[in-house]
Amino acid sequence: MPGSPARNDDAAGFVEISPCVGGLVRTWSGDGASRLWSVPDDSWLREVQATGRIGRVSRREGRYREAARLSEADGALLVRPRVPLRAEDGSLTMEAQSVALAPEKRASRSTFEDFREVLTRAVEHCAATDEYLVVERGARDAQREPFCLFAVLPAGAEPGVFVTVVETAPPPRESDLWAPYVDEWDRTATISAPSNPETVATAPTVMIEAISRWDADPWDLAFTFGRR
Repeated sequence: MPGSPARNDDAAGFVEISPCVGGLVRTWSGDGASRLWSVPDDSWLREVQATGRIGRVSRREGRYREAARLSEADGALLVRPRVPLRAEDGSLTMEAQSVALAPEKRASRSTFEDFREVLTRAVEHCAATDEYLVVERGARDAQREPFCLFAVLPAGAEPGVFVTVVETAPPPRESDLWAPYVDEWDRTATISAPSNPETVATAPTVMIEAISRWDADPWDLAFTFGRR
């Protein structure tokens, strides 16, 4: 139904997809295979990713990643919506949308801007819902670290009071921005502040400062969503 993740028995044939950044997107299949593709017309995919509007598959209980059916023969991703999406003719539809793929090529100059944009959308989506975001390596055999988490959490027992939280591991020890929050004995570092539009808007900058030290391309990363 709209707003629900793909059922486990309906996930066969789906591939998890990375953020579409710099005209490139990576797919991960259930057998561990990975492939990097170029997306000749990436505007629609970039608009809908990380907004809660496209299909997801379950990674483990309570955690999901965006996914699509991969048709290698047709060179396309078939993206199934979770809620009605705007089609090219302007109508609202629940039909799967086809995104053309092509062999990998050099990333565009907009790579950094694209990543900030999609991360900002993911943060805003989670801040407006009961979800949290974990940015991590997308490979099936990836380790738990590195990761960077964003969440808006209750600030104690008082109703209606929340904090914006960004937690990352390993701690970005060489970052001036993170330096006040890094303890040499801790395996993670956390920045938190009363939640408001300003702290939510700052979160992508704080996260990118940590993520940029992972020696990973943005299409090697996955956005994992969970419900708090």
